[in-house]
Amino acid sequence: MSRRKLNQCVLCIAVAMIAGLTMVQSADAQQRPRSIVERKQHPGKGFWENQRASRSIQHARDYSRDLYRYSRDAQVVSPEVAKAESVELGRNIEMAQKELAAVGKQHEGDKQVLASLDSINQHIAKAAAVHKTLHEECCKDSPDGGITMHCCSEITKELEKAAAEHAALLRTLDQRSKAAPAENK
Repeated sequence: MSRRKLNQCVLCIAVAMIAGLTMVQSADAQQRPRSIVERKQHPGKGFWENQRASRSIQHARDYSRDLYRYSRDAQVVSPEVAKAESVELGRNIEMAQKELAAVGKQHEGDKQVLASLDSINQHIAKAAAVHKTLHEECCKDSPDGGITMHCCSEITKELEKAAAEHAALLRTLDQRSKAAPAENK
């Protein structure tokens, strides 16, 4: 056999082996759970909306806690500071509502997810209702620290409930995404 024919034969065998290994790896990859890298590069349905909703809830809680502490510790509550904090608190509550609505659109037809979102939205709505009272107080020439503290306390309670339920929803969605590849076996 000539050297050229031998090289062609070796090349054909190498290509066949590579093709065979590729098919074995792709079949194996369908049975394995998604790697951390894969999940980060291609997250599941509603991932980014849930991240933004979680961040908005967290930021709203932070503003509520900070305004509570300011109202508690300041000798005189400055209307400029109180109003600015109240505006940011309201903006974050609104953003959380918008992002949760987007999550709901991503999971239309999924009764379990929609029930969880409904409960979360109820807590956010209660926080938004109390925020209206808070903002009215903060817009006064001399806001009452006791009223602002009470409102912030109520808002923080509702936002903490919403955050806890949202975290539970995220765990449920994560478990589903991990279980989906296992079911395809």
